[in-house]
Amino acid sequence: MTLKSILLEAINSDLESSTYENPILDNSTYQTWSDMDKFQWAFDRYMVEVGGYESLEYWFSGLALSSIPFSYYDIEQAGGNSETWFQDLSDELQRITGYSDKKAYDRKVRA
Repeated sequence: MTLKSILLEAINSDLESSTYENPILDNSTYQTWSDMDKFQWAFDRYMVEVGGYESLEYWFSGLALSSIPFSYYDIEQAGGNSETWFQDLSDELQRITGYSDKKAYDRKVRA
């Protein structure tokens, strides 16, 4: 399986099993969405949930999409590298959408 197909399958599973009250994440019409709409929705969900504070890799590693393979065995069965799996998913979603989880500047945090 490709990373793209793994992501799409996980996004579809999430859209089918959950309803989101947030207007940005409203998935009530997801059955009519294109694949690109679904990938963009996943990125929007990341931004709403942790985007200002954490990377996309972090979001994936927290199993935000519940059907993403996460055990070493499942990752290897899917043809992935368990060492880089969540970063690979992050890179793929960014490649597909053209969006980035990198901040435009480095924020200084006050102690």
